[in-house]
Amino acid sequence: MFTIPVLDIKSDPLDVLLAVVGYRLSMLACSDNEEVQALLADRQATIELSSEETGVARYYVFNNGEFSQHSGHADEPSLSIKFKDSMTGVKLLTKGNIAGFMTAVQEKKLTIEGDYSLMMWFNKLAKHIVPTVPEELNPYLQRAKPYAYKAQKTANHWIGVAKHKMGK
Repeated sequence: MFTIPVLDIKSDPLDVLLAVVGYRLSMLACSDNEEVQALLADRQATIELSSEETGVARYYVFNNGEFSQHSGHADEPSLSIKFKDSMTGVKLLTKGNIAGFMTAVQEKKLTIEGDYSLMMWFNKLAKHIVPTVPEELNPYLQRAKPYAYKAQKTANHWIGVAKHKMGK
């Protein structure tokens, strides 16, 4: 049985995304997916992701098939990825494109320290994070998209209003 651990999650978009990714990785570590189990077996690594601007940090520990996530900075991460700001992190992580990461490094939107080979390994693991949607649910998703688009536009409007009121 899978249980969701209680974590310190900030309202920062990057921290929310990283916490959700961590929950999914916990589920995958407990799954019977042979491909995932092969990726996790005999792997000992700590991967830290953080935002320079907001100070948000979260790290994942992979220990011979076991997984855990933690809020804050790791003592000695095997790989550290520091985004310039939270939204840069969210955009890069949701695209899941290694080339995008390298471009962001060149543009000084992120820094990477540690074992770069873990980037490739984590990218292979990340391909399993988003579960496949059963074919019979696709019509429902298509009907929901216009509503999601309207909700996003409304949210962006009110975020703009709030930023204006706060003088940002």
